[in-house]
Amino acid sequence: QSFCCIMAISMRSICSAPAKCSSRARLACPHSVAARPASRKSRLQVQARQGGLGDENVDVAVFRFTLGIPGFEDRLIPRVVGAVGGLLIAVNHVLGAQPTPEAQGRAEVLGFVLAVLLVVVPELEERLREALPGRGRMKAAESVEGATNVFFLQQGLQDKLKQELAWSSFSLIKNTNSSGVVLTKGGKALLMRGTVGSAVATAGQADKSLAAAAQALTAAASSSSELRRVAEGSEAQVWLPDRAAIAKAGLASCGVIPQGVESVVLQHVPGAQAKAEPGLLLVFSERPRALSDRERKWAGAVADKLSAFL
Repeated sequence: QSFCCIMAISMRSICSAPAKCSSRARLACPHSVAARPASRKSRLQVQARQGGLGDENVDVAVFRFTLGIPGFEDRLIPRVVGAVGGLLIAVNHVLGAQPTPEAQGRAEVLGFVLAVLLVVVPELEERLREALPGRGRMKAAESVEGATNVFFLQQGLQDKLKQELAWSSFSLIKNTNSSGVVLTKGGKALLMRGTVGSAVATAGQADKSLAAAAQALTAAASSSSELRRVAEGSEAQVWLPDRAAIAKAGLASCGVIPQGVESVVLQHVPGAQAKAEPGLLLVFSERPRALSDRERKWAGAVADKLSAFL
């Protein structure tokens, strides 16, 4: 590259105009037509590194690397390794010298202890996740009672807002112990994603489902002081950790929240300006006390980010 730069500078000093350049000189002359695509490419590369092309031109894909064995969960790998290791230790003990040397006996005992630990690790992990929600995404339920799995966006939204709503809802459902997300603003439902109540959600009918969800939440706000306070902004967030708290808040019969949902976060979404109309974000899970304090703060951060686009 240094040699090419030196040649370019030398030829530029020789060439007074592109028309006077020889065929060889045009390869190095920065004014030549042949040199322009390379310089244009370099400018695009610089713009891409600096973000000059804009986020709308960047495609992002999320991958999860697994063993790819159908019907086998990767979290069970330690259990398989422990079982195989214990079996090999037992075979080695049977086929080994008799009587068993003292050193071999100690090694076999240690090996069996490690094998047992590996076998119980998946079970311990599951119990820790239940006791400490938010320390890892628990396996989502195959189905939630009274719910329909949907992904609807309000028609007429700007593409930038659609992207933000899609990624925000994806991050909440994928990385927290939530199963459904609903966003409303100005009496309209802008987003429904995940397991939403079958009373309002109908697969393949976005407009009808969004309208029904907005109507259900408006009706629920008249009887639920918690929902009304969050929607108005007098309270930023309300945490309903179990079904009893949901019923106490007057949301047990709300059609948006499925019967199988056990915990709900009501999150206020402030307007971008002082006079802008605020929004309401609902994040719910099929498990009681599923969302930790950190995950509820994440929901608040998502609401603050969305406020700039609403």
